[in-house]
Formats: sequence, structure tokens, C-alpha cells
Amino acid sequence: MAAQTLVAFAALGGSAISLVWLERQNAALPCPAASRWHEQPPLVIVDAGHGGHDGGAVANGVIEKNLALDIARRLKRELEAAGLRVRTTRDGDVFLPLEDRAAFAAKHGAAAFVSVHLNTDGEGSDAEGIETYYAQAAPLMSRQLATKPAGSADFAAVVQRMTCMLTKAQNRGAKARSYAVVAQAVCPAVLVECGFITSETESVRLKRESYRDQVAIGIAQGVALFLQTQPSQTRLLATTVK
Repeated sequence: MAAQTLVAFAALGGSAISLVWLERQNAALPCPAASRWHEQPPLVIVDAGHGGHDGGAVANGVIEKNLALDIARRLKRELEAAGLRVRTTRDGDVFLPLEDRAAFAAKHGAAAFVSVHLNTDGEGSDAEGIETYYAQAAPLMSRQLATKPAGSADFAAVVQRMTCMLTKAQNRGAKARSYAVVAQAVCPAVLVECGFITSETESVRLKRESYRDQVAIGIAQGVALFLQTQPSQTRLLATTVK
């Protein structure tokens, strides 16, 4: 017999406390239904890495730009199913400079930015797993970085946790790294390395549509749960525990 558990995020605001709670959960939580977003839903920018003449990494019959675009499209679908508004930096095989991708979020007043990539460690390497990067602003960095909203570290932590729980992939952690595409974003931003295409076994999984769906669902759940902790989106999240 199913029991209803109410998780109160309202009092937590955007603090790390609510995300620590999520880190301790043993099962993935569902994305909220569209009706759960109050007023206008937050806008999420989904960025498929590389594109056009920049193919990214190539290994085991996989071209990074193509797989990144496929996962980004699936992520867009999942986020929209959760009631969020979504814009993509690219929806085709085109090249966009990194600064243009980051500026896209500012132009549209986004609440969150997610860049989708695939990882490499040398052809034939046995390195596997998912890792999520965020930029940690420092006081002496550029004006844009110094005014960057807090929250990217928490954002990365919850996206990493949810995606690994859904896919059962090795959890390589959330890490601070000043990649331009996230460092220049003016909203909480993460770059998700969705797996190693240089690993023979992981590249096989990534070639399966069902697995890419799981990656997209996991990222979407992390995005939705993070946005629920933001001050303008506080609410009670009802989940079913069987």
C-alpha cells in the first residue's frame, strides 16, 4: 500500500540544506507536473555542446556533437513535460561560439543553464561515469563572474546525483571548473559530461535510445528539483514512496 510523503522545500529557499536532503535519498523523485509551477514557470536553457565544424570528440563510432544534440533534445522534452519553459542554443548541426551560448541565457532571462557533453579519456580507456561541472566565481574575477548568482554548486550536486541514480552510472562527482560556457552564464549553470565515449562498454550504452532517455530524465529531475528550492519557486513536493 503506497504512502504519501510530503517534502517541505518552502522554508529552505535556495539553501544547500534542501539539496543535502536530496543527496541522502535512495530513490529518484519524479519531476513535478506542470500544474505544480506557480505563476510563470522558470526558463531553462539547454545547450548541446559543439556543432557544425566543431565535432567534439570522436570514438567508438560516436561523434560527440551528434550525441550531445540527441540528449539535449530528449532533455528539452522531459523539462517541458515537467511544466518548465525551455529554449535551446542549437537544434541543428550548427556552430556557436561559447560566449554566444552563455549570452543566450542572459538575453532570455533564464533561471538555469545546462550544457550537454560527452567525455573522453583516450580510445580504449576503461574510464566511465558521469560528472557535472560548475564555475565557482572568485572575488578578483571579471565583473560578470563576480556578479554571478550563487547556486551553481548546489545545482551541479543535485543534477549529478539524480542523473547517476537514474542511469546507475558511476558517480564521478560534481566539480568546480571554469569552463567558459558555464563561467560566463549569469544564472546557475552546469555542464554535464554524460559518459565516456572512449569506453567501449559505456559507448555501447550511450548508443541505446533507452539509456539516453534515462540520462535526459535524470538531468531533468535534477533541474526541476533545484529550481524548486529557489525563493520564487518554493512549494511542497509530494512524492509517492512504495
